[in-house]
Order: sequence, then C-alpha cells, then structure tokens
Amino acid sequence: MLFDLLQDFVRQKRLAAWPDFVIKNALKEYLQFPVLAFLYSQKKYQEFIFIGGSALRIIHGLPRLSEDLDFNLPQEIYNQIDLAVLGRELQKYFADKLQLAITYRVQGHDRLYLKFPVLRALNLSAGRDESDFLYVKIELSVDDLINPEYELAPVSGFGFNFIVKTYSLKFLMTGKISAILSRSWFKGENNKVDIKGRDYYDLYWYLNKGVEPDFVTLAAAFGINNQIELKDRLREQIDSMVSPAKLRYDLLNFFSEQEFIANFCDNYSAIMKKFLD
Repeated sequence: MLFDLLQDFVRQKRLAAWPDFVIKNALKEYLQFPVLAFLYSQKKYQEFIFIGGSALRIIHGLPRLSEDLDFNLPQEIYNQIDLAVLGRELQKYFADKLQLAITYRVQGHDRLYLKFPVLRALNLSAGRDESDFLYVKIELSVDDLINPEYELAPVSGFGFNFIVKTYSLKFLMTGKISAILSRSWFKGENNKVDIKGRDYYDLYWYLNKGVEPDFVTLAAAFGINNQIELKDRLREQIDSMVSPAKLRYDLLNFFSEQEFIANFCDNYSAIMKKFLD
C-alpha cells in the first residue's frame, strides 16, 4: 500500500523535473510522516520534543527539505529509552499497517536508522553497487534549554494526522544558534566542508521571520546577552566559516529549484547583511 503511494510520489516529482538526489530527500520527508504518526500515537513517546529542520519544515513550512527526525527529551526519559525496542515497534507498524517491510540499525544510545529497501524498485539506485536502502534517522538529545516554552502542534500530511510536541519558535531558534556555534561537521574532499549549509539557511529563515532567541540560554552557553552581541557573534561566524561552495555542498540536496539555491549561496553574505548590520 505505502509503496504504491511512494511510486506515485516519485512519478509526480520526475514530471516536475526534480533531480533524483532531491527526490530521495523528498521521499525521506514523506516517510517522516508515518514515523511521527506512530510515535505520537504512543503515550510513552509523546514527551519527545520535535526539533530541528524537520520540525520547521513540517510545522512551520520551512521551504527546504529535511532528512532527519531530531528530538529532545528530558534527562530521565532519555535514560530510559531503548531504541532497539522502538525499532522493532516501527518495523511491525510499517509491516502491519502499511505493508512495507523495513529493517533498522541502532547506533549508540541516541541514533536509530530506519532502512527502507525501495530505491531500486523506484529506479532511484544507480545500479547494483549502490544501496537499495533509503535511510530515515531518528536522533535523540537531552533537553538542556533553560525554562523552554513548549507547544502542541497539529500536523496533517500525506494522509497522516497527529499532534507533535515541540518548542516555541523562540527556543527552536535558540537550538539552531547553539548548533551553528558549536556543531562539528566535516564532509567533502579532505573534510574541507566544515559547516552544515542547512543551519545557515535556517538562520536566514528565522531572522527573516523576525524571531528572537532566548538570551538566558545563550548567555549561559556562549556569553551572548543581547541582540547586539548575537549579531556580532553571527557576523564573525559567517565571515570566518561560510563560503558559497560550503553552502552549496549541503543545500543543493534540499531544494528542487537548483538555480535559486545556488544563487542564494553565492549571495548569502549580502543577503544576511541587512539582518546583522
């Protein structure tokens, strides 16, 4: 049942001339919906706090695609979660309810990879040497924000309906700024790409929406007490770390409009200037 819907989804995206590597991420987003629907239908997972780019995309309409499901949890719940149990539950859910056989892999205490064997059947695998699996990652972190504001958000999409727990935009932005200032990420040839372009696109999105972060949390973590100090720190970060090539490495995967996002990356510093000067 679900596979037939995925086939139709891929067909529509190809008719719209989406590149295959973007379609793969769009499929990940599609599959996030049944995963979220299952999680938030189970009382023991309803305290998962939905965060990151996927939360912005699914709840607030962020224009870019997002590939992972990130959650914060209170420390006591984080300590009790068994991702192998969750993997088995999701495996059964997809088999019983959606007629799709999946497998999973647990990495440490905080990462669960769901493996969907669909790429070859959808003609999205380059050949026998390329994996048949499309991966959807669930990643857990401890909720370490100071007195965060929580919200419940109804979500509907791809035939799935559920209510997620998340932060207000103020605290989602705080988490994104923390990631920008502290995240270690190395990709590309000789690990020359040391930023996630998606973080910097999301920063633009927050600033363009007029969202302000929580300075209590930022002061405790980074010594940033107000907007002036934040702008100074972000300007310094962008000047020292960001280049069009680094942004494109990540962001081209999350937009069907390749010319637009390449142009955005080329002009990122100029675009951000009005927000940070």
